Amino acid sequence: MSNDTNRDSGSQKIFPDIPDLNGPTGTGLTFALRVRAFVIRNLELTFVLLIAVLVCAIFFLLPFRFAFLNLFYLPVLLAAYILGKRKALYACLNVIVVVIVTAVMRPEWFTLGGTTVSTLVMIIIWGASLVITSVGIGSMQEKLAKGFEETRRLYEELKRSRVTEEMKEKVEKTLYTTMDPVVAKLATEGKLRIEKREISIMFCDLTDFTSYSDQNPPDIVLDELNRFIGHLEPVVELYRGHIDKYMGDGVMVEFGAPIDYAQHALMAVIAAIKMQQKMKEIGLPWKLRIGIATGHTIVGMMGVHRQAYSAIGDRVNVAKRLEEICEPEKVYIDEFTCKLVDPFAHVVKLRNMGYSRQSDKMLLEELAELESAAAENGESADLLYEMGKKHFGLHDATAAIACFERALTLDPDSTEIRLAYADANLKRDEFEKFQLKGKLHKIAVFEVRGLKNRWDDPAVIPPAISAKYRSIEASIKLPSDLVLAVESLDGSIGRGHLVGMLSYVIADRLNLSEDQKLLILQAGYLQDIGKEAVPHHILNRQASLTDNEIKFVEKYVIESVASLKRLGYTDERLLEIVKHHHELWNGAGYPDGLKGEEIPIGARITGLAEDFSAMTSWRPYRAAWDSRLALNEIKKNTEKGYYDPKMVDVLFEILRSGTATP
Repeated sequence: MSNDTNRDSGSQKIFPDIPDLNGPTGTGLTFALRVRAFVIRNLELTFVLLIAVLVCAIFFLLPFRFAFLNLFYLPVLLAAYILGKRKALYACLNVIVVVIVTAVMRPEWFTLGGTTVSTLVMIIIWGASLVITSVGIGSMQEKLAKGFEETRRLYEELKRSRVTEEMKEKVEKTLYTTMDPVVAKLATEGKLRIEKREISIMFCDLTDFTSYSDQNPPDIVLDELNRFIGHLEPVVELYRGHIDKYMGDGVMVEFGAPIDYAQHALMAVIAAIKMQQKMKEIGLPWKLRIGIATGHTIVGMMGVHRQAYSAIGDRVNVAKRLEEICEPEKVYIDEFTCKLVDPFAHVVKLRNMGYSRQSDKMLLEELAELESAAAENGESADLLYEMGKKHFGLHDATAAIACFERALTLDPDSTEIRLAYADANLKRDEFEKFQLKGKLHKIAVFEVRGLKNRWDDPAVIPPAISAKYRSIEASIKLPSDLVLAVESLDGSIGRGHLVGMLSYVIADRLNLSEDQKLLILQAGYLQDIGKEAVPHHILNRQASLTDNEIKFVEKYVIESVASLKRLGYTDERLLEIVKHHHELWNGAGYPDGLKGEEIPIGARITGLAEDFSAMTSWRPYRAAWDSRLALNEIKKNTEKGYYDPKMVDVLFEILRSGTATP
């Protein structure tokens, strides 16, 4: 049996219902299929032939032909729908010409006893209606066809767009698991570039990790390390840091890149403090050491085929060396970082000593005695000289120089003091600066001890008031980390805490209920949380804001209310205080222009406390005001109608007397 025969047999077995096209039945089927294919290919010609046959049938086979002229509407409508407006019009004209010629030649076919003119008039009216109908239907059909085509095209584009969007989502999801989400988003949008920018760099490292990893199974080591990273990452993200890379048990982080936050040094230091606090809470078998340096670096996407956003430069090396010399559970920073965070953090300059100082305790005791003597009896050249020697013995050359300078002012002819002053200057770098690996010159190193508490600042709050309400301060249970992260955007560190506590004191002096006082404390603490929605460059603007920028900033109170609702705060009284704490007594405030007693009493209190806090705090465009200057400004603004005079009187009583006792 041949291969062709086998192929035919196989096709019959696979498709038993298909007739044999080579047989008798197949011949008829083939003819029918060919006719069908011809009709489909020549649809227009077929339709024209059908109309011609119909015309011949009407005019040559039927009597009273004029009445049957209306039947032409049906094929013309079909022609308009199938062929379109233009071809339907041509068909109409051809039909009308044929009918007119026929009517002229055989008028008796159309009317009985009528004239040729009247017949032609009727045919013209009929033909005009036929043309109008065909053109109208054809136009509608073309519009519909165009609409369908446009819909189909849009649908195809939508499918392609959806596929592209799904692919983009998958790529972004993959990127987010391998790099910072902000970097991934900016990279996909093509907004990252290589540039020189001032940023703060943090390096942190675990102590004794190598010995721990040698003594434990790999899965336990990796699990503990991931646990550490899992606690570290949220802190870094909260303070807008970019995790550059993990280096075993070490981490490199940039603040101020890729987003150029103005307070990057402050964000880095607060993040470091919070990371050390977190390490003590979670109880891992290691201790953390952190180094931070600030300055100009080159940032951008590094690499060719495999890229990563990173920073390079001298400050990166300094941060790494600071981390290497840092003691466990400490945070070391360079001098430039220290200058930027000095208004907010307790910072101590380190002495450069590589050996144990058992004599330090005795020297500190002797120095304390000398300082007490100076406070009681006043400063003298000999006393200042002795104090300078004690500072010099502690390797605190800067303090020693200051003492010697004051002593020389009192006794400029003392050779002994002059020699000590010169010796302190010569030893300054040796005592107070560190030689870091890879650095040509020594640098000053500082240790961060914590953030300043403005409530305990006697220049702002009288000590008696601070002491009396310290128990209330300790009982505050609020999202302090979230508020602190918002305050770090513009350097208003501690404002929420001060506003809340001062508002509580004012409410207490007004004899409000305990429930009202705690509610006002909460509102004062949280009312600026919506500033996160204001662009950070506006918050840190050193020049005056434009009218549009002022209006933009004013919207933050509404955002504060929305943020609090998202955090689960539903008490309408609290939300009303937050919303209206920028209303003014004369009705010129925002957002609703409330006036006088229309303003909730809590909002009148927290608004006044916030203005006092703002005046006495560091701002990007000025230093902190003295509290007396702030009170004078509040007095002037009260005369302008800004504050409730009753609240102002209470504030003056609290801040000027400070005679309250615990």
